[in-house]
Amino acid sequence: MKAKYIPVILWALCILLATNNYNFQSLLFAQEIGFNIRLLPNLSDLLITSDIHLDSGTYVFQKIGHALSFGVLFLILAKTINNNALAIILCSLFAFFTEFLQLFFERSGRLSDVLIDIGGIYLAYRLSVYVKAQGGVSPAFWNTVQKIAGVFADEKQR
Repeated sequence: MKAKYIPVILWALCILLATNNYNFQSLLFAQEIGFNIRLLPNLSDLLITSDIHLDSGTYVFQKIGHALSFGVLFLILAKTINNNALAIILCSLFAFFTEFLQLFFERSGRLSDVLIDIGGIYLAYRLSVYVKAQGGVSPAFWNTVQKIAGVFADEKQR
């Protein structure tokens, strides 16, 4: 195995740990790691949408974490293999795999979460395209700051 794949593998393992731990809040706040195995899960649980609670801060925080973690995975993988299209496909397949796997760990694997993960992958892809078009991270950052400052300057003149 080439050493360049180590960051990708480590990040993917972090995602697997976070998504399959028996209790996300225990992992986050008490750093407790544990797994409960279910050998015969109900695969139709992937289709449940009744547990979407956009009014819950914890729920929204978890979903932002989904998008960010898969976005970071895309950025690391795309840089490693130098192929955005393949990185999008592999990260999207990994997103589905993690949700499917959750069913075997008494977690709630959902296709809606796969869509959130893919949304994070897409946003990271768009960010990488923007950064590349600007000539790198530093120019992209300063160009964006200037645009934002320009908007505020326009507001003050009104």
